[in-house]
Amino acid sequence: MTAAHNRRLVRRMVEDVWNRGDLALADVLVAPGYVNHGGLIPDVAHGPEAIKVAVALYRTAFPTFHITVEALVAEGAMVELQWAARRSPPAGAGGARPDPQGTLRGSTRSRLADDQIVESWMSWDRAAVLHDLGRVPAEAGPRSDAPDRQAGRATTLGSVPRRADSKETRGVR
Repeated sequence: MTAAHNRRLVRRMVEDVWNRGDLALADVLVAPGYVNHGGLIPDVAHGPEAIKVAVALYRTAFPTFHITVEALVAEGAMVELQWAARRSPPAGAGGARPDPQGTLRGSTRSRLADDQIVESWMSWDRAAVLHDLGRVPAEAGPRSDAPDRQAGRATTLGSVPRRADSKETRGVR
């Protein structure tokens, strides 16, 4: 598929599945063997179910949850999405938010094949979300659990782990 087509597919995932809650669409956009590296529930579910569970959890935990696409770049089978998620926890959860606007920023790099998302790498601050839900003590404060930041790697398409023998990823730099 073309880079423009791949960008549209990822944008549709954000707008229709995450923002509108159309969970059935995950069966169309996400491959059965999909793996999300660094998501909220990376080892609990795979395939479209991983997306459905994550979307349901976020939309329940954060009733005003909404993702804004800040940048979307495609190169071959890889798509880099820079996003901002607006959220506010339910009444009575957590302490003071680290970001008074309730905005979490991150990036998602996705590999597409056969018109579906087959793999994603997440870079975001999980601790900030847990803090908002009252699962991290206020004195601990937010910290980044993003593997790219911990390892000091850049968050560009070139830093995406990929198999050298994969025809879907050959030539992506």
